[in-house]
Amino acid sequence: MWLRRGVPFLASGALLWAAALYPGAAGSAVALAQSRPATDDSLLPASETLVDEDGPYATRTRGPDGRWLLPSGDAVRIDEAWWTPLRPLTEYEVEPARPDQATLRRVRAEVAPAATRRLPDRLDAIALGDVTADGRTDLVVSFRRPFRHTLINSTRPRRAWVDAYGDSAHLGLYRPDDGYRIWVAGTLVAPVVELAACDGALAVAYGRHRRSGVVETGAWRWIVFGFLPTTPLPGTGTPICVDIDGDGLTEPAIVERSEA
Repeated sequence: MWLRRGVPFLASGALLWAAALYPGAAGSAVALAQSRPATDDSLLPASETLVDEDGPYATRTRGPDGRWLLPSGDAVRIDEAWWTPLRPLTEYEVEPARPDQATLRRVRAEVAPAATRRLPDRLDAIALGDVTADGRTDLVVSFRRPFRHTLINSTRPRRAWVDAYGDSAHLGLYRPDDGYRIWVAGTLVAPVVELAACDGALAVAYGRHRRSGVVETGAWRWIVFGFLPTTPLPGTGTPICVDIDGDGLTEPAIVERSEA
């Protein structure tokens, strides 16, 4: 038995097939197909494929150690796991809302104030979306600020937390209308340089403090009052939000991935 947002699905067999179909939240039918490894004594499926009324849309495969392999190309996060999409993710991308100029000016003034010795500013990324899954839009800001010692970051050398300007990386949630701070992460080892605000989650791209560009990608899932980062995906990529399963909720996804 496998649960997809509270809806049960059951499937088994060596080939792609669905033993049971139930209407999804958006009226579509979804199922899980499994293929088993060659060894008869193994109870773990060698692969799983998600299927709806239009056919398969995502798959994943186990490695020799029994763990699910990370996608080698584009990836979508579904039910706390990374899946390889079987449909072009960009066709299911949900266009994000963008902060207006007044919001950007307030963020640059209050959250990520400019520094005369730093170009261009301390704002790394910004997005709007219901990342806390409470039905209200959140303003998500990835930013830098002068490093401050805390109990947590005192466990590692200062150099591990700061960039060439002596600034540390952070990510916070704010109310879009008045900038009220909802939640702010402590010092980040890997700065978030790109992000997309999905339903109850973030799709993110990580950089390094002392080098430019994207070096890893991943997703953060909102849990009660904070984010739970998922297993990062190595290499470059672009974070987006998609509704690949047609349930009306967006999932974090990474496109244009390259592990080189």
